[in-house]
Amino acid sequence: MTKLPDYETLALEIEGDLLTATLARPTRANAISQQTLRDLIALADWLSGNAAIRFVIITSTGPIFAAGQDLREARGELADRASAGASVRALQRLAQEAMHKLEGLEQISFAVLQGSAYGAGVAIALTADFRIMAADAVLNLPETNIGMFLTYGAIPRLVGVMGASAAKEFVMFARDMTASDALRHGLVNTVAPREDVLETAYAQVSELRQKDFRSLRITKRIAQAAAAVNVGDILVSEPELSEGALSDGTTLKLVDRFLASRK
Repeated sequence: MTKLPDYETLALEIEGDLLTATLARPTRANAISQQTLRDLIALADWLSGNAAIRFVIITSTGPIFAAGQDLREARGELADRASAGASVRALQRLAQEAMHKLEGLEQISFAVLQGSAYGAGVAIALTADFRIMAADAVLNLPETNIGMFLTYGAIPRLVGVMGASAAKEFVMFARDMTASDALRHGLVNTVAPREDVLETAYAQVSELRQKDFRSLRITKRIAQAAAAVNVGDILVSEPELSEGALSDGTTLKLVDRFLASRK
């Protein structure tokens, strides 16, 4: 049996050629911390060249897939005005590396949203080849409510999936998007009752297992190359834009207001 690595924020299970990686911070609603990003990078590196694993499911524990960026962690770094800019830049570089490596997996990947996804959780889901969402879940990008803008390289991916106008509406208005609307916009491939979401993913994996995996892998590579947006300059400048926009004290005030409202 393949020996699985241990990660602080991920729980791994393997069944044959399928690896299930579960976001496992239920007491923090699976908020995406820097450690989560490091664990996702380490997982992607471990999967690189691992021919025994052909399929990957990313899912979560608890009623929320991921609550977005860990604001308590972010608040601590923004409060240190001397190092806030450098911290913001470092976080964005880390996040971009995690998203790039997840999107570049040779395995066929599924994001299984058994609950709602917010901000960084949506960004992680966007890196998967297929997304399956619970019918009663929602997607939301709350960044504009707290003095931030959507990063993690997610805006170019949203534009590629749903078009510029719909992506701007989704990001700027920060409204909940229902599962049916997410399906209509192409943000998810399948909607199922919450209790059936994981089984739906297993069924799709079983269907793909009947096909030649080399053909699937090559198809994935060609499709990704054909769909690639010229985002090089955007991703290079995103950490710099984040530094200027998030470290001037405005975001800190709005984050404090948001955290106070949650108590």
